[in-house]
Amino acid sequence: MTVLILNAGLGGSRGNSQIISEHCAGILREQEVEHELVVLGDVPLDAVTRALERAERLVFVTGTYWGGFSSLLQQLFEALTPTEAGSLWLGKPAAALVSAHQVGAQAVLSRLQHVLVTFGCLLPPLSGVVISKVGEALRQRAPELCDDVWGLEDVATAVHNLLAAPSSSSGYRAWPVDREHYAERWLERRARTEDA
Repeated sequence: MTVLILNAGLGGSRGNSQIISEHCAGILREQEVEHELVVLGDVPLDAVTRALERAERLVFVTGTYWGGFSSLLQQLFEALTPTEAGSLWLGKPAAALVSAHQVGAQAVLSRLQHVLVTFGCLLPPLSGVVISKVGEALRQRAPELCDDVWGLEDVATAVHNLLAAPSSSSGYRAWPVDREHYAERWLERRARTEDA
């Protein structure tokens, strides 16, 4: 089993997403699970595509930026649109780990999971975690209040469920996907008419 951890944070190897990614890698290392950690901003698209091809399970890590996941991740999904519902994704279990300085990460997590499912990934139960600055501060000062507050410790549950999920595209099928014309222009300019 091979797991790809994709750090899509804008901070790259110096940001919060790297801390989360390394924490995830440490859990996998302890369990002797083969894994690869890729910092999305540091490698070209073809290297990321090859890493996705090698991986049997996927972990996406991103920060929250103006209510969305990172622009790097958005660009990756746009570039890989022709691979939707293909072998790069179909049936591969995926986890999503999102950080937030303040608010909005729950919506980012939901949107990211939606995109992953649309691409063809399998979402195991409890495989998404939001780690916030406020949650981490509360965990340090009043851990007894944090049973319902996600934190870095909860990454272990997401990783456990990712590893426990079945991984096979053999039982899944994809609907037809337009891999050639998805980027075509379909809207034409119209002459403006002035109201009399």
